[in-house]
Amino acid sequence: MLSVFCANLNIYLSCQLKNYFKFRPFMKPFLRLTIAVISLLGCIPCMAQNFEDAGEYMSFLSKQQQNITRRFMSYASASAHGRKATKVENLRSKLMNEVQEARMNINGMPSFKGDKSYRDTAVSFMKLYYNVLNEDYSKIVNMEEIAEQSYDDMEAYMLAKEMVDVKLEEGNTRMQAAQRKFAGTNNITLTESKSELEDMMKEVHEMNKYYKELYLVFFKPYKQEVYLMQAIEKGNITGIEQNKSSLSRYAQEGLEKLKTLKPYKGDNSMITNCRNILNFYVKEADKATVASDFFLAKERFEAIKKEYEKKDEPGKQEVNEYNKGVNDMNKASQTYNSNNNLLNQQRQEALNNWNKSSDQFFDNHTPHYN
Repeated sequence: MLSVFCANLNIYLSCQLKNYFKFRPFMKPFLRLTIAVISLLGCIPCMAQNFEDAGEYMSFLSKQQQNITRRFMSYASASAHGRKATKVENLRSKLMNEVQEARMNINGMPSFKGDKSYRDTAVSFMKLYYNVLNEDYSKIVNMEEIAEQSYDDMEAYMLAKEMVDVKLEEGNTRMQAAQRKFAGTNNITLTESKSELEDMMKEVHEMNKYYKELYLVFFKPYKQEVYLMQAIEKGNITGIEQNKSSLSRYAQEGLEKLKTLKPYKGDNSMITNCRNILNFYVKEADKATVASDFFLAKERFEAIKKEYEKKDEPGKQEVNEYNKGVNDMNKASQTYNSNNNLLNQQRQEALNNWNKSSDQFFDNHTPHYN
């Protein structure tokens, strides 16, 4: 009777863990780089290339920037709207080529009446832009591969993305300063204006910033649940108790943070689904006591079994104690199995809803651009 029970138990525990890892989500592949592009301060008409005229000189630089911005929005749109990975990577490659071409075009410009500062600043920015798309992008991709190993790794990954944005913003500031200086020196009036393309770029940046904040709220208890499941896999009662407490605390902290977040442009779906899964984690932490009780019952039964098997002819009381131990073990097992089945169903539903809302969030709020 015991050998059959133990075999079934081992098979069942294996299935439970397979079910758990099957339900684990993957981070939504939101834009690795939300690149800031030069923001020109005036509407300068594109004319024939006559670099003796200051307006036409600036117009040529403006045209280079516009080409890059269009290419970037094509890349951003394809990334967010579920295009094939090969197509997205192809668009990134085309964006890099566009930056290189713009850099060469600007580098080939003459200085303007002996002043080369504006041209050289633009060349330096294009070089910075290309390095971000190439070297920084590669580093971020490598970090992405280990980002889900821990909450600290995920924070480091997010910070690396922020530092790239800071680097580009600083380059953008230098570019704008050079532009203003050139315009002032050459009596060109710049007027603040926004294009539809610039509005799209800003929207992409704001959307990713919002998602990142919400994702970290979700990820901290999500990762703690992984540690809890690993403790259950090992039958580590101390680990179960410690990790369930941390899971409950992180989930409740996350629920408090959600109270301070507002819907994104009236869309509350991400907050709602994040709240649902955090509430699940609170419940799961409370139900983890069932796992501890199961492994305690297992330890007690193994001790009874060990003593029982030492007896050549156990007495009636010893047989009764052994049978009681078997019944207690079976009861604890049934409760544990039933609890796991319920939690697996609820986890699957919560994670599916979270993943769907992530996909829909990016699809709904990323501008379509071909």
